[in-house]
Amino acid sequence: MNSTLLLFEDRVSEIEFYYSIMVEIENGSGKVQTIDNSRFQRILKSNLLLMLYNLVEACVASGLMEIYESVKNSQIGYNELIDEVRMIWSNYEIGQLHLSGAGRKTYEEKVQTIINQVLLNQPIILHRENRRFGGNLDARAIRELCDKHCIRYVASDDGGCLRTVKDKRNNLAHGDESFGDCARDMTLTDLEHIKDEVQKFIKGILDGMKVYYDNKCYLLRSV
Repeated sequence: MNSTLLLFEDRVSEIEFYYSIMVEIENGSGKVQTIDNSRFQRILKSNLLLMLYNLVEACVASGLMEIYESVKNSQIGYNELIDEVRMIWSNYEIGQLHLSGAGRKTYEEKVQTIINQVLLNQPIILHRENRRFGGNLDARAIRELCDKHCIRYVASDDGGCLRTVKDKRNNLAHGDESFGDCARDMTLTDLEHIKDEVQKFIKGILDGMKVYYDNKCYLLRSV
């Protein structure tokens, strides 16, 4: 999990630097001058929300992929995995057939392959495609994701800050709000609170992922 924790630290540093520049500009100590500084500041605020969502999705995806790589590199079979991870693997394998619209013969062959893989306890591979977030990660979705893997964590989201970041990110991505309007009613104090809560929540989730990774809690009889 070291690479994910380094990613978290790098993105947090980037966000903190960006926020400090916003504070300087609002206080009049910054050197940036535009034809409309007020509008420019509103755009900066909206962009901070995008940076926060980038932190959320990047860290959660990276943490899961490190866990998946650990499973793969350990050459672990189906019978050695906890029920939650078995379900994730089997749902993905069967779901691929449904998405491809496979015929009966192909479906039967795939099911037989899955049965043999289970009976022979062949190594299981968890795929990145299993975790396509599509811009929909908030505190509830992340908790559900962790619960599905049986990852334990201590993380709270005061005031639904992650939901706000997710909704604002999607409004910007889909063109429902402009960068000038998206965060216009948020003060820097509001944004500071959101920033701090998002970082604290993600740190709590990553701490839980690290324990899961280090102790190989995906094993049926983990240490």
